[in-house]
Amino acid sequence: MGNYVEKSNGICKPISFAPPKAVYESGISKTTAVIEFPSLDEAVHARTEDSNYYQGVIEADGTPVENKVIRDFRIIETESGWMKPGHGYWLVWVRELIDKDSWIGKIMPAWQEYVASGACKVHHLKPPHMALEDGRMLPFALCEFPSLKAAIDARNSDEYNKDVLGAAGKPVHEMVTRDFRIIEG
Repeated sequence: MGNYVEKSNGICKPISFAPPKAVYESGISKTTAVIEFPSLDEAVHARTEDSNYYQGVIEADGTPVENKVIRDFRIIETESGWMKPGHGYWLVWVRELIDKDSWIGKIMPAWQEYVASGACKVHHLKPPHMALEDGRMLPFALCEFPSLKAAIDARNSDEYNKDVLGAAGKPVHEMVTRDFRIIEG
C-alpha cells in the first residue's frame, strides 16, 4: 500500500492499519485498514477504477484478491477528520440479520436511547455506499468514545450488554452476526 499512498499525492490517507485492540462476537483480530479519501467519489474511483490501486496493490502478483484474502470491504461516507488521536472507536460490521424484527424493533430503540444519553458519538450507522469482495450491503457502525479504555469499558458495561443488547430478551447471535472491533485513534 505504501507505494500507492505515495503516488496518490495525499489523496489516499491511511489513518489506521493495525489489528484491533479488542474484538467481540464474530470479530476477527486481523489487520483493520481505515483509509480516508477527500470524497466518496475519490474512494470509489480508487477502489474500482484506478489501475494504480487495483492492479498495483491488490492484484500485483496477477491473481484476484479473492485468491489471497477474504475481506469485508465497505466504502462509507463520514465527515473529514473524524478520527482523533487517543480516542477509542467501535467498528461494527453487520454480516447477517437473522431476526430482523427483534433487532430493528427492540435493539435499535434501546441503542438510540443509549446514544442519546451521551454514551458515544455515532459517525456512521447505515449500509455502506458500496460493498466489495466479501463486503455486505448491511449496516456498518462507526462510534467514537473519549479513549480506548472508555470504548472497551462501554462494550463490557451493563448499560450496553443488558440495556441495549438485552432489550429483545434473547442472545445477540440469534438476531444478528456482527464483526465487532475496537481500535484506537
